[in-house]
Amino acid sequence: MIAHARLLRAALAASLVALIVLPGVAQAHESRTVGKYSFVVGWSVEPAYEGQKNGVDLRVQVPGNPATPVEGVEKTLKVEVTNIATGQKITLPIEAVFGTPGRYIAHIVPTLSGQYSFRFFGTVEGNQINETFTSGEKFNNIQSIGDIQFPEKVAQVREVQGVASQAQATADDADSAASSARTLAIVAIGLAVLSGLGAGAAVAMKRR
Repeated sequence: MIAHARLLRAALAASLVALIVLPGVAQAHESRTVGKYSFVVGWSVEPAYEGQKNGVDLRVQVPGNPATPVEGVEKTLKVEVTNIATGQKITLPIEAVFGTPGRYIAHIVPTLSGQYSFRFFGTVEGNQINETFTSGEKFNNIQSIGDIQFPEKVAQVREVQGVASQAQATADDADSAASSARTLAIVAIGLAVLSGLGAGAAVAMKRR
Protein backbone atom coordinates (compact mmCIF):
# COMPACT_ATOMS: atom_id res chain seq x y z
CA MET A 1 0.00 0.00 0.00
CA ILE A 2 2.81 2.40 0.94
CA ALA A 3 4.66 1.66 -2.32
CA HIS A 4 1.43 2.12 -4.27
CA ALA A 5 0.85 5.51 -2.59
CA ARG A 6 4.40 6.58 -3.45
CA LEU A 7 3.91 5.60 -7.09
CA LEU A 8 0.64 7.52 -7.19
CA ARG A 9 2.28 10.63 -5.73
CA ALA A 10 5.13 10.35 -8.25
CA ALA A 11 2.66 10.06 -11.13
CA LEU A 12 0.74 13.10 -9.92
CA ALA A 13 3.95 15.09 -9.59
CA ALA A 14 4.99 14.13 -13.12
CA SER A 15 1.59 15.18 -14.43
CA LEU A 16 1.89 18.55 -12.73
CA VAL A 17 5.36 19.09 -14.19
CA ALA A 18 4.03 18.23 -17.65
CA LEU A 19 1.17 20.69 -17.25
CA ILE A 20 3.59 23.43 -16.22
CA VAL A 21 6.37 22.74 -18.74
CA LEU A 22 4.63 21.62 -21.93
CA PRO A 23 2.63 24.83 -22.60
CA GLY A 24 5.87 26.83 -22.46
CA VAL A 25 7.58 24.49 -24.92
CA ALA A 26 4.62 24.67 -27.30
CA GLN A 27 4.60 28.46 -27.11
CA ALA A 28 8.34 28.81 -27.75
CA HIS A 29 8.41 26.57 -30.85
CA GLU A 30 6.04 25.85 -33.72
CA SER A 31 5.34 22.24 -34.65
CA ARG A 32 4.15 21.59 -38.20
CA THR A 33 3.69 18.67 -40.56
CA VAL A 34 5.82 19.15 -43.70
CA GLY A 35 5.17 16.32 -46.11
CA LYS A 36 5.86 13.11 -44.21
CA TYR A 37 7.99 14.95 -41.65
CA SER A 38 7.40 16.86 -38.45
CA PHE A 39 9.25 20.20 -38.25
CA VAL A 40 9.63 21.91 -34.88
CA VAL A 41 10.99 25.46 -35.25
CA GLY A 42 11.84 28.40 -32.99
CA TRP A 43 14.72 30.35 -31.48
CA SER A 44 17.43 28.23 -29.87
CA VAL A 45 17.49 30.60 -26.87
CA GLU A 46 14.22 31.76 -25.32
CA PRO A 47 13.36 34.44 -24.45
CA ALA A 48 15.22 35.90 -27.43
CA TYR A 49 16.83 39.37 -27.15
CA GLU A 50 18.42 41.70 -29.70
CA GLY A 51 22.20 41.84 -29.76
CA GLN A 52 22.54 38.41 -28.13
CA LYS A 53 23.89 35.27 -29.82
CA ASN A 54 21.00 33.02 -30.76
CA GLY A 55 20.06 30.60 -33.50
CA VAL A 56 17.31 29.22 -35.66
CA ASP A 57 16.38 25.95 -33.97
CA LEU A 58 15.05 23.11 -36.18
CA ARG A 59 14.05 19.57 -35.28
CA VAL A 60 13.11 17.11 -38.02
CA GLN A 61 11.40 13.79 -37.30
CA VAL A 62 9.26 11.18 -38.96
CA PRO A 63 6.17 10.96 -36.73
CA GLY A 64 5.55 7.66 -35.02
CA ASN A 65 5.62 5.93 -31.68
CA PRO A 66 8.40 6.61 -31.08
CA ALA A 67 9.22 9.35 -33.60
CA THR A 68 12.30 8.80 -35.75
CA PRO A 69 14.84 11.67 -35.94
CA VAL A 70 16.01 12.50 -39.46
CA GLU A 71 19.77 12.92 -39.77
CA GLY A 72 21.95 14.48 -42.47
CA VAL A 73 19.61 17.41 -43.07
CA GLU A 74 22.46 19.90 -42.63
CA LYS A 75 23.86 18.73 -46.00
CA THR A 76 20.75 19.44 -48.05
CA LEU A 77 18.77 22.18 -46.30
CA LYS A 78 19.39 25.90 -45.70
CA VAL A 79 17.40 28.65 -43.98
CA GLU A 80 16.67 32.17 -45.21
CA VAL A 81 16.16 34.56 -42.28
CA THR A 82 14.17 37.75 -42.94
CA ASN A 83 13.77 40.75 -40.66
CA ILE A 84 10.14 41.63 -41.37
CA ALA A 85 10.39 45.36 -40.54
CA THR A 86 13.30 46.07 -42.91
CA GLY A 87 12.86 43.27 -45.44
CA GLN A 88 16.55 42.41 -45.14
CA LYS A 89 17.39 38.75 -45.75
CA ILE A 90 20.30 36.44 -45.09
CA THR A 91 20.77 32.79 -46.06
CA LEU A 92 22.46 30.63 -43.45
CA PRO A 93 23.70 27.04 -43.35
CA ILE A 94 22.36 24.78 -40.62
CA GLU A 95 24.52 22.61 -38.38
CA ALA A 96 23.70 19.32 -36.71
CA VAL A 97 23.60 19.59 -32.90
CA PHE A 98 26.08 17.11 -31.44
CA GLY A 99 24.46 14.40 -29.35
CA THR A 100 20.90 15.26 -30.41
CA PRO A 101 19.96 13.41 -33.62
CA GLY A 102 17.43 15.26 -35.76
CA ARG A 103 18.18 18.66 -34.22
CA TYR A 104 19.83 21.49 -36.19
CA ILE A 105 20.80 25.11 -35.61
CA ALA A 106 21.71 28.13 -37.75
CA HIS A 107 23.71 30.58 -35.63
CA ILE A 108 22.76 34.26 -35.75
CA VAL A 109 22.92 37.46 -33.67
CA PRO A 110 19.66 39.34 -34.34
CA THR A 111 20.47 43.05 -34.03
CA LEU A 112 16.92 44.41 -34.24
CA SER A 113 13.95 43.62 -32.05
CA GLY A 114 10.70 42.59 -33.71
CA GLN A 115 9.41 39.92 -36.05
CA TYR A 116 11.46 37.48 -38.14
CA SER A 117 10.66 34.72 -40.59
CA PHE A 118 12.59 31.51 -41.34
CA ARG A 119 12.25 29.92 -44.78
CA PHE A 120 13.71 26.42 -45.01
CA PHE A 121 14.51 25.35 -48.55
CA GLY A 122 16.30 22.44 -50.19
CA THR A 123 15.62 18.76 -49.71
CA VAL A 124 15.19 16.23 -46.91
CA GLU A 125 15.96 12.68 -47.99
CA GLY A 126 15.36 13.77 -51.59
CA ASN A 127 12.02 15.44 -50.85
CA GLN A 128 11.71 19.10 -51.86
CA ILE A 129 11.21 21.52 -48.94
CA ASN A 130 10.12 25.19 -49.09
CA GLU A 131 8.48 26.08 -45.80
CA THR A 132 8.28 29.41 -43.93
CA PHE A 133 7.83 29.92 -40.17
CA THR A 134 7.19 33.40 -38.74
CA SER A 135 7.89 34.57 -35.19
CA GLY A 136 5.13 36.19 -33.16
CA GLU A 137 2.67 33.46 -34.11
CA LYS A 138 3.71 30.33 -32.24
CA PHE A 139 7.18 31.34 -31.09
CA ASN A 140 8.45 34.64 -29.77
CA ASN A 141 9.63 37.76 -31.56
CA ILE A 142 13.05 39.20 -30.73
CA GLN A 143 12.70 41.46 -27.69
CA SER A 144 14.50 44.70 -26.86
CA ILE A 145 17.50 44.07 -24.61
CA GLY A 146 16.68 47.33 -22.81
CA ASP A 147 13.73 45.56 -21.21
CA ILE A 148 16.06 43.58 -18.94
CA GLN A 149 19.07 45.90 -18.56
CA PHE A 150 19.69 47.09 -14.99
CA PRO A 151 20.66 49.36 -13.34
CA GLU A 152 21.76 51.34 -16.42
CA LYS A 153 20.72 50.77 -20.01
CA VAL A 154 23.59 50.31 -22.47
CA ALA A 155 23.27 51.79 -25.95
CA GLN A 156 22.97 49.24 -28.72
CA VAL A 157 25.27 49.21 -31.75
CA ARG A 158 22.59 50.69 -34.02
CA GLU A 159 22.05 53.57 -31.55
CA VAL A 160 25.78 54.33 -31.40
CA GLN A 161 25.95 54.16 -35.20
CA GLY A 162 22.99 56.53 -35.43
CA VAL A 163 24.67 59.06 -33.16
CA ALA A 164 27.95 58.71 -35.08
CA SER A 165 26.16 59.19 -38.41
CA GLN A 166 24.40 62.28 -37.11
CA ALA A 167 27.67 63.69 -35.79
CA GLN A 168 29.34 63.02 -39.14
CA ALA A 169 26.48 64.73 -40.98
CA THR A 170 26.78 67.73 -38.67
CA ALA A 171 30.55 67.86 -39.24
CA ASP A 172 30.01 67.62 -42.99
CA ASP A 173 27.51 70.48 -42.82
CA ALA A 174 30.00 72.54 -40.79
CA ASP A 175 32.77 71.81 -43.30
CA SER A 176 30.45 72.76 -46.14
CA ALA A 177 29.50 76.00 -44.40
CA ALA A 178 33.16 76.80 -43.67
CA SER A 179 34.07 76.07 -47.28
CA SER A 180 31.28 78.37 -48.49
CA ALA A 181 32.48 81.10 -46.12
CA ARG A 182 36.03 80.74 -47.42
CA THR A 183 34.80 80.96 -51.00
CA LEU A 184 32.78 84.08 -50.22
CA ALA A 185 35.78 85.64 -48.47
CA ILE A 186 38.01 84.95 -51.47
CA VAL A 187 35.41 86.42 -53.81
CA ALA A 188 35.08 89.50 -51.58
CA ILE A 189 38.84 89.96 -51.48
CA GLY A 190 39.00 89.57 -55.24
CA LEU A 191 36.25 92.16 -55.72
CA ALA A 192 38.01 94.49 -53.29
CA VAL A 193 41.27 94.10 -55.22
CA LEU A 194 39.53 94.68 -58.51
CA SER A 195 37.76 97.67 -57.05
CA GLY A 196 41.06 99.07 -55.78
CA LEU A 197 42.67 98.52 -59.13
CA GLY A 198 39.76 100.27 -60.81
CA ALA A 199 40.01 103.23 -58.46
CA GLY A 200 43.75 103.43 -58.99
CA ALA A 201 43.29 103.40 -62.75
CA ALA A 202 40.68 106.16 -62.50
CA VAL A 203 43.05 108.35 -60.46
CA ALA A 204 45.85 107.75 -62.95
CA MET A 205 43.61 108.75 -65.80
CA LYS A 206 42.65 111.99 -64.07
CA ARG A 207 46.31 112.90 -63.47
CA ARG A 208 46.98 112.51 -67.15
